[in-house]
Amino acid sequence: MRAGSISQGFAAVVLMLAILAAPICATAGDGGVFILDKEHTSVRFSYEHLGMSWQSGSFRDVIGRLAFDPERPEMSELNVTIKVATVTTGVPAYDRVLSATNDYLDAAAYPDITFTSTAVSVTSAKTANVTGDLTINGVSRPVTLAVVWNFLGEHPLAKVNPLYQGVNAAGFSARTQILRSEWGISRGIPLLSDEIRISIEAELHRLN
Repeated sequence: MRAGSISQGFAAVVLMLAILAAPICATAGDGGVFILDKEHTSVRFSYEHLGMSWQSGSFRDVIGRLAFDPERPEMSELNVTIKVATVTTGVPAYDRVLSATNDYLDAAAYPDITFTSTAVSVTSAKTANVTGDLTINGVSRPVTLAVVWNFLGEHPLAKVNPLYQGVNAAGFSARTQILRSEWGISRGIPLLSDEIRISIEAELHRLN
């Protein structure tokens, strides 16, 4: 390989790292209405199994809409819908038990899990507690998500990939935990823990 090709390749790598490492410098113009990027969004849950380990699963189909203004984050509104039938644990037989019986989730009667925000409490420049109604199997109860705002602005790949030019993006992480028995899901307790830990990693694109 010629020296020129090596130096060009190295420069491209440096440029990519600089773009990905760029600090968040959001302005009001970066806000708006965003939709979840399904390919880069995950909703995972974990539960204690027989007191030996924490096992996990996720949902493959999550859609959502966020109205977000970085200058007034307390006014944010979030709506998320999770398709119950897309639950996956890596064990197909267990997936069917989770989603197709009324022991846990009942995809036939209640095909969606939903979250609708009701309040946002800002806790720092990049964190907030987002409270909302979580509905599972037709039962709605309040839940608070601890949210970290990771990114807001022009998509990091806009300068190197034409597909992302003009795309404004946002990135968030969120954590919470619930007691599934509060939604009427008590099968297997205590062999399978009542406590369910939920972690969310989300990337969103702004609607132009």
